[in-house]
Amino acid sequence: MARMASSGLDAGSRSGGGARRAPSRFDRRIVALLALGAVVLLALGLQYLRLAVVEHSTHRANVERYLVTKRLLPAPRGRIVDRRGEVLSADRASWDVLIEYEAITGRWAHEMARRDVQREIGRPAWLEMSASERINAVLAKQGMYDAQVEEILARISEAGGLPAGELDRRLDGIVARATREARSRKDAMRERELRLYGDDARIDDIERERVGAQTEAHVVLADVADEVAFFFQRLAEEYPGTVGVEPSTRRVRPWERVDYELVRSTFPTPVRSTRPAQLTLVGVADHLVGSTRSQVFPEDLAARPLIDRASGEIIDLGGYRADRDVIGATGIERRREADLRGMRGIVERDLESGEESRRDPVAGRDIALTIDIRLQARIQALFAPESDLATIHQYQRGFDPEGNPRGGPLPLGWQLDGAVVALDVATGEILAAVSAPTLAEGAAMGEDRRRLSNPAVFKPFEAIYPPGSILKPLILCAAAAEGKVRAGEAIECTGHFFPERNDAARCWLYRANEGRTATHGPLGPEEALARSCNIYFYELADRLGPERTVAWLRRFGLGALPGSGFAGERTLADGRRVIVGESEGDVPSPEDAARMQAKRDRMGAILLGIGQGPLAWTPLQAAQAYATLARGGISIPPTILRERLPPTPVDLGIPRHAIDAALGGLRDSVAASYGTGHHITLEDGGKEELFNIPGVRVWGKTGTATAPLLPLDSDKDGAPDARVRTDHAWFVGLAGESDGAPAIAIAVILENGGSGGKVAGPIAAQVIRALAIEGYLGELAQRVNEPPKRGATAP
Repeated sequence: MARMASSGLDAGSRSGGGARRAPSRFDRRIVALLALGAVVLLALGLQYLRLAVVEHSTHRANVERYLVTKRLLPAPRGRIVDRRGEVLSADRASWDVLIEYEAITGRWAHEMARRDVQREIGRPAWLEMSASERINAVLAKQGMYDAQVEEILARISEAGGLPAGELDRRLDGIVARATREARSRKDAMRERELRLYGDDARIDDIERERVGAQTEAHVVLADVADEVAFFFQRLAEEYPGTVGVEPSTRRVRPWERVDYELVRSTFPTPVRSTRPAQLTLVGVADHLVGSTRSQVFPEDLAARPLIDRASGEIIDLGGYRADRDVIGATGIERRREADLRGMRGIVERDLESGEESRRDPVAGRDIALTIDIRLQARIQALFAPESDLATIHQYQRGFDPEGNPRGGPLPLGWQLDGAVVALDVATGEILAAVSAPTLAEGAAMGEDRRRLSNPAVFKPFEAIYPPGSILKPLILCAAAAEGKVRAGEAIECTGHFFPERNDAARCWLYRANEGRTATHGPLGPEEALARSCNIYFYELADRLGPERTVAWLRRFGLGALPGSGFAGERTLADGRRVIVGESEGDVPSPEDAARMQAKRDRMGAILLGIGQGPLAWTPLQAAQAYATLARGGISIPPTILRERLPPTPVDLGIPRHAIDAALGGLRDSVAASYGTGHHITLEDGGKEELFNIPGVRVWGKTGTATAPLLPLDSDKDGAPDARVRTDHAWFVGLAGESDGAPAIAIAVILENGGSGGKVAGPIAAQVIRALAIEGYLGELAQRVNEPPKRGATAP
């Protein structure tokens, strides 16, 4: 029994030992604590991962902001040179005087005074002082440092020759710009902080932080002399943290002002002189070369910022600074800004170790233009008042059969504006592009004259004018290419195109109401061009029809940008972007031409044949079209840049007989006694040949094109009192060696000048002489046309 009881007990014990014991309260607490610890460790690990890895660069940048100083080194801007390497625009080493932002705001004086007080009484005593006691103690010392800053500012005003109040205005502008930049930066930092940390974002820390321009020195005097720079460098050493000097550059343009001696011995007799005229040319090629500005626009910062708005870090050493920078504003300076602009260097100094690292600046690229600046200056001199060529004279207006002087819409002595383009036929390179007046000349004009002259427009490339008769060679080639006129075909000039009307669509020499009923009679193409017979070209345009006429004018370049490399974009106030620098000109659209054809508008169609109607082009387009004729109908885009890739020629498919006839007519126009560009008639009835230039052969066409009404006698409110009808004077042609082919195409226009032959012709002759002197028409022409050695001078 005892054994059995014992066995039963053992069995029960084994059965009970197999059952799970419920966890005690102590066990549960241990588990909870372990779980909580694991969560805390996980959170800490994730936080460490975020700080050490995800946001490492941000926090490192924040630390380096205080432990690493950065100093930017200016990058030289690329030069602009002409085809011979003559410098047109370049940087010159200079010095700038800067003042620290803290000195402007008074913070420097306050901090210096606080440092002195703490040093004098000791740190423990400073900590025991109340706030008001600290303020009073600092103010007692601050006056001395405020006086030092005032002395420095007085020296700056004296060195810069600044008028009273000017330095204060500059300093106020610096504070205003810095405040705007700081607000923008802090807004970006606040947005980023809230996005990353939400309710834990430290907004107050951002508000207290000084950023961007609030921590920098700002230029108050630019381009100072060496002795001024050295003086302020000594002040900087004496009062660190107030003023500074740094190397800089200034843009200089050697041809902004040039002394020039103009030889007038080959001018037309009425304005000829054996004594050279002493000129000072201003703004030679200034439209082309352009200018720079120091003001930074929002679009500049948006396109290429130096500093990231949110982080404050330098992100592009070629980017633009918010407060000051040198930026191309106009001309090639603007068009090639990206190439001319270099990359700044940077010096970084670690304040803990004292180590410095340096990255040298990279200079911008040089830009070579195709123009010859000496040729440009020679041509610009022809428009000077002392030249007397671009001035209205009685010999240009002529005399009636009784010898009485003819009148005109503008007074004698009126100074004419205009443009000249000279183009190399073989390459399409633009050798000269003169706009009169220049920008510099326009700046010196009175308001009324500036309104009439519109100097801001670069006339060779941007201004558009009705072509008039200079379009006639193109119409001849178009009609021949379309099979509308046979080689050498004669057409009779009857004085007026429509048989039933003698008062419309007339030839220029036929005026029945004035008793002038002469006609040219039957004319072949060469003589029709030389005599500029309207009836011949009315007939060709009538045969072509408006659609084919317009199509051919477009093939010659009307209605399209020439593509010289000078065109750029500008954003208007309303946000629209427009092309500047080049113009397409005006020509009817294909749809308008089709409507003209459908309406059988013969008058509109035939007017196109003599360059009238809804047509306008630039002098550059005119020169380019004549260069195409000189190449035998091969079109090459013009260029202002020497670096251009070789262009792809386009053969317009003009028959050789038409090219020969066009060139023959252009030659007779200036070489035959009956040509409209052959001579001028003087007061005594004598005739003086225009293009008798030794060693040179000339082809050319004159044109007299109706100009828009010219507003004169403007009141102070800008409203014109009178509008007069005038004509623009054209000469477009070619020049080459005396026994050679055309080498240079030129286009000359005198705005509101009247007769193309009498007004534009004499200037065109002197342009060709200038080309000969500069060596573009062969050695013989250069030698026989070279003026005395005491002629033109360069800067």
